[in-house]
Amino acid sequence: MMTGQHNAGMRPTAKKRVLQPDVNASLSELVSITRKLIGFADQETQCLITHDHIGFAFTQRDKENLAARYMKASEEFRNHVEDFKTADRGLLMQLDRLQKDLKEKTSNNNVLIEQIKTKASSNTQSTLFTAQELGQRVRFQKPITAKDSA
Repeated sequence: MMTGQHNAGMRPTAKKRVLQPDVNASLSELVSITRKLIGFADQETQCLITHDHIGFAFTQRDKENLAARYMKASEEFRNHVEDFKTADRGLLMQLDRLQKDLKEKTSNNNVLIEQIKTKASSNTQSTLFTAQELGQRVRFQKPITAKDSA
């Protein structure tokens, strides 16, 4: 069980824990991870707005480990939510605000991604129709054979 002031005797698990036994230290870690994810979301937004798809891909790669850590920490938090009732209220409120901010930024980025996908699909269809139309108009010459050149 986590405590507000002490390291408590939590049963050791086979999996490596992300959060510390002290609830305030755990909240500080969650705040830190969430801030870093918000930083990645801001980088993603910038890449999406400027159509920097390579930068976006690199951001995704870099964000992957942190997102996995966030998921694990969130799971640990949920599994011990009762213990966090004794935690610093300021940290809890800060974490709540940051998580709402992260959710909003992620949602906005998902909208941008959908817009890019829709535009790319539309451009692909337009290109295919144009190619078909041009193909129907173009008359290719007959290939010259040995009989024609003689």
